[in-house]
Amino acid sequence: MKEHFNNEIRRLQHRLGTQGHQVELSIQRALDAFSTTNTELAQSVIADDSAIDAEEICIEEECLKILALYQPVASDLRLVAAALKINTALERMADFGVHIAERVEDLAGLGSDPAPELIRFGDMQKLVLSMLREALDAVRHSDTVLAYSIIDKDDAVDTLHRNTVRLCRELLQRHAEAAGYYVDCISISRDLERIADLTTDICEHVVYLETGKIIRHRGA
Repeated sequence: MKEHFNNEIRRLQHRLGTQGHQVELSIQRALDAFSTTNTELAQSVIADDSAIDAEEICIEEECLKILALYQPVASDLRLVAAALKINTALERMADFGVHIAERVEDLAGLGSDPAPELIRFGDMQKLVLSMLREALDAVRHSDTVLAYSIIDKDDAVDTLHRNTVRLCRELLQRHAEAAGYYVDCISISRDLERIADLTTDICEHVVYLETGKIIRHRGA
């Protein structure tokens, strides 16, 4: 029985890893679409989201099947519970990627020069995507040290988000004619900040899985 359970868990972990890779790719493509005003790429991100949604449902059903068949306890139960929550977090990240892609049509409608001064998301994008990749590694290797290091990076993303919002508001006052562009940029910055939050949630689940500690309210 234990061998069958372990085989099911390995398959589940593989599916989560594959799903995580697809979500990371979707977010990267959405950001590339925005930076290059590539509406075709943005539309493909939106269209591909249905596959991520379908896989999220399949993984959830797999978790529920494992719970029903094997009735795990202690660390085994934590593993399945963490997988359920990580699965949900990944699907929500993909939704934020879709939201970014949807902004591309707005940008395309503004023409080749959407604003006198453009917003660059390079630093924020690089940090958020690196956090996501490292979080997936932390899940794969059950690495709590890596998980904690990623959690510590969330403050830097929050700072970048606040700075971006502040800059957008300043530029909006100077260039009211480009209001649509700056509003979209604020929205994208918020999406990236939420992706980082969900990445942090995944890392908290890794810590819970390995130690049994619930740390999401540690700052309360």
